[in-house]
Amino acid sequence: MLALDFRGHGDSEHAADGRYDFDDYVGDLGAALAALGGEPPLVIGHSMGGYIAARLAAHAPAAVAGVVITDILTAWPDDFAQFARRQADRPAPAFASPQAAGERFKLAPPDSRTPAERVRHLGEAGVVARPAGDWTYAFDRRVFLHPPVDPWPFLAQIAAPALVVHGEHSPIMDAESARRVAGAIPSGQPLTLAGAHHHLIVEDPESFARAVLQWAGAEVFRVQS
Repeated sequence: MLALDFRGHGDSEHAADGRYDFDDYVGDLGAALAALGGEPPLVIGHSMGGYIAARLAAHAPAAVAGVVITDILTAWPDDFAQFARRQADRPAPAFASPQAAGERFKLAPPDSRTPAERVRHLGEAGVVARPAGDWTYAFDRRVFLHPPVDPWPFLAQIAAPALVVHGEHSPIMDAESARRVAGAIPSGQPLTLAGAHHHLIVEDPESFARAVLQWAGAEVFRVQS
């Protein structure tokens, strides 16, 4: 299993012009898969990553054997756009150490089940050192200024088997949205992860992995892939 840091995230470089577009992310993901070679993989994405995985499956069907679309937004209302603008305009924080970053890190949207040590680890692992001797988040805040989210025009183009997962208590994707997304994909299947919120891959990774592996090992997946 391999994990990709999109441009502007993690250890990947920031966009030189500060612009982040979904087509660029899809191109980056497709290029990474092409560089790896071999058989088309099962592509799993969460939140924005799930949206990008779905777009890749729609626009480059030969690149994937299947796709897991996890807790994605299906619209971009004004309050989300305003929140994104506020986040992008906030100055980058400064921390004395990675440990200090971990102590202050919070999930957004918040949930009540993710163990504190996992949240702290995300904060500690997500920072980079600056010349001044302090630390700040590796994440480029301008990522928030991406175009509006709209999966509906391309979902029907996804030919690969698709599992659409959402957290039972997620404020991002509810059961009806998951059913609609899965229903728009010819070989789509919805799944609710009981008790989970939006950050279900951190909150309950065991249940998430078990559900994905069970689906991926089903006869319907082997026949169609």
